[in-house]
Amino acid sequence: MIGRMWSSLMILALAVAICPALAAEVVVQDETDHYSLNEGLVYSVDPTGQATLQEVMEQGEWLEKSERVLNLGFTIAPVWVKASIRIPEATDEQWYVVIPYPLLEEAELHVLQDGRLPAIYQITREQVLQGPKHSDGYSVSLPFPEGLSGNLDLVLRADSSTSLQVPLEFWREDYLIDQYSEQSFYWGGYFGILVALVVYNLFLFLSIRDPAYGYYVLYLGALSFVMLSISGVGTTFVWPHNPLFTRYALPIGTGFLSLWALFFARQFLKWPGFSPKLNRSMTVAAGLAGVLIVYTLFDPISGARLAGLLGALVVALLITAGVGGLRAGVAIARYFVLAWTAFAVGAFTYLLNIFDVLPVNTITSNALAAGSAAEVLLLSFALAHRIKEERAHKISALQLQQDAERQVRTLHLKSLDEASHDSVTKMPNTSLLNRRLQETAQKGERVALVLVHYPQVKEIASSMGRSLAEEMFRQLVRNFNHALAGPGCIICLENTGPAYLATPEFGSIAFLMDLDGWDARLEPFIEQVVGYHEVSVNSIRLPLFMNLHCGVAIYPEHGEKAEVLFQNASAARDSSARETVPVRVYNEDISSFARRRLALMGALPPAIEAGELELYLQPQMNESGQRLVGVELLIRWNSSRFGPVPAGELIDIAENAGLMDLLSRFVISEAWATIKALQSHNLNITCSINLSVQNLTNSGFVSYLLSDAKEHAIPMDLLIFEVTETSMMHNIDAVVGSLLLISDAGCKVALDDFGTGYSSLAYLSRLPINELKIDRCFVSQMCSSRHDLSIVENTLKLAQTLNLETVAEGVEDADTLAMLHKLGCDRVQGYHFAKPMPIDEFCDWARRQQAT
Repeated sequence: MIGRMWSSLMILALAVAICPALAAEVVVQDETDHYSLNEGLVYSVDPTGQATLQEVMEQGEWLEKSERVLNLGFTIAPVWVKASIRIPEATDEQWYVVIPYPLLEEAELHVLQDGRLPAIYQITREQVLQGPKHSDGYSVSLPFPEGLSGNLDLVLRADSSTSLQVPLEFWREDYLIDQYSEQSFYWGGYFGILVALVVYNLFLFLSIRDPAYGYYVLYLGALSFVMLSISGVGTTFVWPHNPLFTRYALPIGTGFLSLWALFFARQFLKWPGFSPKLNRSMTVAAGLAGVLIVYTLFDPISGARLAGLLGALVVALLITAGVGGLRAGVAIARYFVLAWTAFAVGAFTYLLNIFDVLPVNTITSNALAAGSAAEVLLLSFALAHRIKEERAHKISALQLQQDAERQVRTLHLKSLDEASHDSVTKMPNTSLLNRRLQETAQKGERVALVLVHYPQVKEIASSMGRSLAEEMFRQLVRNFNHALAGPGCIICLENTGPAYLATPEFGSIAFLMDLDGWDARLEPFIEQVVGYHEVSVNSIRLPLFMNLHCGVAIYPEHGEKAEVLFQNASAARDSSARETVPVRVYNEDISSFARRRLALMGALPPAIEAGELELYLQPQMNESGQRLVGVELLIRWNSSRFGPVPAGELIDIAENAGLMDLLSRFVISEAWATIKALQSHNLNITCSINLSVQNLTNSGFVSYLLSDAKEHAIPMDLLIFEVTETSMMHNIDAVVGSLLLISDAGCKVALDDFGTGYSSLAYLSRLPINELKIDRCFVSQMCSSRHDLSIVENTLKLAQTLNLETVAEGVEDADTLAMLHKLGCDRVQGYHFAKPMPIDEFCDWARRQQAT
């Protein structure tokens, strides 16, 4: 039926276009069911909007239209149109004057006999709509009075706040009913599709909570509202008694349509390529949609004009976003672009019709309906494809999740194995050792826990590389494990391997001994087992016997819990390192030392605050020993509770307790006061200050040191900062960086205890060193030991080659002084001149020295 209707309309349009113009007067016959009155129609625009029928007829200024259908576009003025018909004989059939333009808001029909006033018949659209029964349909249809005949003039006043079109026709009632039925079928299908899509997508939204479906439902609702206004369905069924409501419904619906379309596009495409400019443009468009909605409440006529412009802007933005998504590889963007392109074609065609750019015909009048129908169908395909893609993604995600779970299980098993084994040696670690120890203890067996530490392993890692040290340690562990397999008293920790030892940390080894029936001394046996092992790396055989520290704790004498045994064995190992004995079995004296050490840690911060610590000064003389040229500042702690605490023990406690920064800041503060006191006694001599490795690896402390010296106006050329040779083994890059900061500030750097390590020569060229201090262990014996003399002599030659100053420590007699002077040493210090002394005593000594 719809096809026949469209064919008839197209044939009619074609016939009108190619046939000669019909006569201005239409002759109404019963055989024909409808007539077009557009050919003989004339019109007159009423600019004031207040003209009456009599004024219009008396004026007689009628204009002929240039197009087939009168289309005035957007105008605020009503229009009067006039058409003539002739009815030869009165008929009982009901006829209607029809204006098939749903947006027409007001229509007033006057029928004149032979063009004479007054009108013999008058009716308005409002009267028709207010009547108990009307046949308004989807168009403006005004009933024509029955029984009239002769020459009649139809004068119609039409008004609309949107565009003003007046396609005037004369329909018999049966034809009106047929047209109403066909249009009902057409619009019923259209709105049925929209309702079905709303229900379907609302169900999806409630099911999966995806905002895209929610915005699409809102968009469909707004589209339905707009199409109710444009199609006339709203006036027919929704607001039949208020036709002026359309002037609000259309712009408000367009505002919401634009708003939800923008929100839907952002959620639907979900691609990260939205440029900031496009984002801002879409945000501005959404804001304009909100403004349009509010503005229409106050000025619906202007709102209707702005709605078309906003719609054009939004459609352009949406197509741009879709094209961007398509370029970004978003598959569903192709449906999006096609959908909005179809809508744009339909909307622009309709708008060009509304704005009187395109002629009014079936295609232009229904372009928006066709474009929106194509759009919602394409978007539905896109959403369906989106569900398919999301399902594929979920299946892929589930597969990935299953793979991940399998990997997690594998990693879990692997982590369980790694949790009980050392990552470097693959031997049991502390957790497995503890478990085995507890199992043995539960049986009531007497067990010895032996901890062995090779400190040079970590030093080799720092100086020669971690990978080389790890390979050496692995070989050591293999050899050690093989050696432990011989004695029957060693407890096997793990049968796979088998493993007789554990590696609690890098450079350390632990094993268990069964002491049931053991009556001999432990130390000789353990020393024999751990005593000598040789490894070969890169064809170089290196004995790892140096600096071996070993601690032993026995169950249950030294502890009934694994953690207590480990604590006591570690204390015994530390005692072995301090006393330089290979093996140390735990005893109460070790605990006393540990308790004293712990007490000293707690007492150090209050002692610094109470002023128990002070700086002593030991003089440094020139090469002949006759002139004072400098001092070395040495920390002393005369504790009221513990008595004099050795400087080495104090530094060790501060480093291990994390108090080095506090102690160093105290030393620096006292050093500045000491230098000021020396200057007040006209002693402008150099001051040597010892720095810890923790000071050198903390760039914040070095920065504080230099800035504080500048703040107290300390002469930088009088400061010498001493660093020990062993500190070079710890984070060489950080140490070098700190020393460079000190050197760049104008201070000197001295390398203390030179010759006691084995890595100095490797780093000497990298360090900004100004001075070498020869250790006292070589200087004190140089007159009696040719070996020590050779070391001192070669060290002085090395310093002269590198253009470095030298300082000899431990000068205790005149013969040593004379020998150093002969060899070319620059400075000397030692008990031969003076012991370290407080500042006041030193100033008195310096005064006497200058006097003599």
